[in-house]
Amino acid sequence: MSDNKSIDPNLLKRMMMGEFSCYPSPNKNKKSNQGKRNLELDLHFDKLYPSKSGLSSFEKLNHQLEAVDEFIQSAKRKSVRSAYIIVGKGEGVLKKKVSDYLKGSKIQHNTVSDPPYFGNAIKLKL
Repeated sequence: MSDNKSIDPNLLKRMMMGEFSCYPSPNKNKKSNQGKRNLELDLHFDKLYPSKSGLSSFEKLNHQLEAVDEFIQSAKRKSVRSAYIIVGKGEGVLKKKVSDYLKGSKIQHNTVSDPPYFGNAIKLKL
């Protein structure tokens, strides 16, 4: 590229998820999922609560778990069948706490190792 324009990260994400392909879709008669976006919650604290950066780690974790609960309740009200919770890399404390919460709520879930999440997200089956 000779011009110094930046590449849109959303476009890259869509490409990694296989939205663009040179091959025709095998199921032409079925409705395409291409227009649908995944329902996801990003638990990075600075994105959830940009004005509450001065809280302790324990308080931040509690706020994040409350956000997970609200997200799940909202998804159930909308009759969503699957959703993603982005937990990020870190030390794994948040991922473990979210997983424990989901087990306690009897919600099927698994870690997503495929792009664009690469093991930093949990897929919920509601």
